[in-house]
Amino acid sequence: MSANPSQPTDFDRSRAASTGNPSRRDLLLGGAALVGGLAAAEPVSSAPEAASGSKWDHEYTFGHSKLFMDQYHEGILGILSKIAGETDLVGELTSRAARVIRAGRTVWTSMNDGHMPHWEQRADRRGSPKIMKDEQGLKKLKAGDMLFTNHCNKQVLAVRERGVYVVAVTISYRDNEFRPAGFTDESHSNPDGLKLKDVSNVILHSHTPYTQGLVRAPEIPEFMLCPSSQTGVGALHWMLNAELANKLENPGAKPVEKSVEYLKTLVKRIRQISAHRDQIRETAVEMTRRIRRGGRWFVRTEEHPGLSSEMTHVASGAMIVNWGDWSAKPRENVLLVSTITPSNSAEVKAAKQARKEGALVIGIGPTTLDGKTPGKGLFSHCHARFDNFSPESRGVIRIPGRKRPICPTTGLTSNVIQQMLCAQWVDEMVRRGSVPYFFQGGYQQGGSEYNAAMKIHFERQGF
Repeated sequence: MSANPSQPTDFDRSRAASTGNPSRRDLLLGGAALVGGLAAAEPVSSAPEAASGSKWDHEYTFGHSKLFMDQYHEGILGILSKIAGETDLVGELTSRAARVIRAGRTVWTSMNDGHMPHWEQRADRRGSPKIMKDEQGLKKLKAGDMLFTNHCNKQVLAVRERGVYVVAVTISYRDNEFRPAGFTDESHSNPDGLKLKDVSNVILHSHTPYTQGLVRAPEIPEFMLCPSSQTGVGALHWMLNAELANKLENPGAKPVEKSVEYLKTLVKRIRQISAHRDQIRETAVEMTRRIRRGGRWFVRTEEHPGLSSEMTHVASGAMIVNWGDWSAKPRENVLLVSTITPSNSAEVKAAKQARKEGALVIGIGPTTLDGKTPGKGLFSHCHARFDNFSPESRGVIRIPGRKRPICPTTGLTSNVIQQMLCAQWVDEMVRRGSVPYFFQGGYQQGGSEYNAAMKIHFERQGF
């Protein structure tokens, strides 16, 4: 990778001139020009100048002063800060859950709405204490059981009415009383008009914004970019498991202890990600060069499929990921391998082959796992390497009475890094006049219609 990015050109405008197809910016501004022409002309301030000597000089910012990766990073830390306010409730709920299990009943969970959560929260996920059971049909729930769920409908209400203790966990994808009326598409709303308070005994907030995305891009004003729900519900999931496992092993455990330990560890590691800022930006610049030249961007995961799922066809995610013909311009392609292990054989093979073909290969994951650093692991085949600061395969919480630690941070930290990389890629694309297309959440009013309308423009542009 070159350390000195080439000077930007207005790719969208030159492309429009050569093909006769207007850019999205031209389409969006066309209507604004008609309105603006009726108003008195006013002087327009110039864009802020880049810092002297910056290797990214002379790029237009479209009025934003904070890098998109920083917007995302700060947004994630903000979510976790708010979750810290839920720890007392987590303590109360896990004390109840422990009583439920001791009474021979079951604690069920379906608080995994979204892409990555389906994989991250499975009971067979490495590091799970396997105490909370995956809910696979509400008919199986019996009086005296307990349920953590994102869903809000008459079926959940019926479960509560027959004696199941229901904890409603907020999520971006489902309508609730904590967002503007009419924001959620009816496909993700409750046709019975019920809210969380109507179907549950208590509400636990994941503090994921209903907008899902955390990045505000001036050139993509329709919605926020880069999804965040995985961090909110994922953190809560592991906090609940840590606290519950501790109370079952140690009846005299404090009301709140291991959940706070997990959250503090996660926050510390996500703060550490800021050490990657310069490399994330340099990598995003190289990605931008390649994609503007027609390269494709694919994400590959084997060890934790949820990581690629969270980047592919996801609300607030980039349309380009895992789309198009890899073989068309292999030397311009980008392969991102996000993982929770440094040496999965399929991931290593994919990285090695992509690099051989000339693609830019990026790796996100642990450098060392359980004290072992592979000599020829994934990172040995990557141009850009981002340690996820999670060197444990099973988890960060040790509980007396349990042989192995539980509750990993590997999935959450890897995901934050890949979302920051995506955020900064958008930033670099916009700075060069090449505005990419993103998926508006189908759960949002008009989201599916927006995506269908944008598809033809995305496929023509290629990003």
